[in-house]
Amino acid sequence: MVASMTEPLPPSVSELLADRHKARARYPTNSPSVWQRSRTQPSLLPRLLGRHNLDTPSASLYRIYEFFVLGWNIALRNEFEYFCCSHPDWSVCALHDPADPDPLRYAVLAVLTRLMCASFNRRIDLGLPRDAPAIIVDFEALQARPKVHERIPEWADRVPSLQEPVFIPDAEGNELQEGDPDVSEEFKAMNIIVQMPHIHFV
Repeated sequence: MVASMTEPLPPSVSELLADRHKARARYPTNSPSVWQRSRTQPSLLPRLLGRHNLDTPSASLYRIYEFFVLGWNIALRNEFEYFCCSHPDWSVCALHDPADPDPLRYAVLAVLTRLMCASFNRRIDLGLPRDAPAIIVDFEALQARPKVHERIPEWADRVPSLQEPVFIPDAEGNELQEGDPDVSEEFKAMNIIVQMPHIHFV
């Protein structure tokens, strides 16, 4: 298990939506290795060992949050896959509690952990454990392995729903109404009205 590191909190929902182009520009799609890393300042020893670019589960969760708010579905699915498959030792239930003072951002982060579990557990139920190789030689052997499902972090269950509805627009800037069939039920339970993102990558 990767040691817990306290990441700086990501921008607020309103900050991200104020300039989507600027937010997306921080994540060039042709060089994810540049930004798939922790934003914390490493201590002296890791720097001396040349380990200043290590990534963390929290950093990945915060990127998932940003991609979700921006309505950037391809980047969102890619980051789901990265968390799930590139780091099978990153347990969703072990994600550090951000203790976020921003109620909206905290609620979005909590719901995203539920969607991560739904996405990863679907793969696991199909016989694809998180550490499945990219090229599968013996699928029957993978299916025979015990299925270890992901669970949401305890803190995510404690995050309160928002007192008033908040509408997060889609990638084109359009807001859905509460009764729209494309509204995410998971987010609606937290009083957030937003389109259900594409979370599956099988």
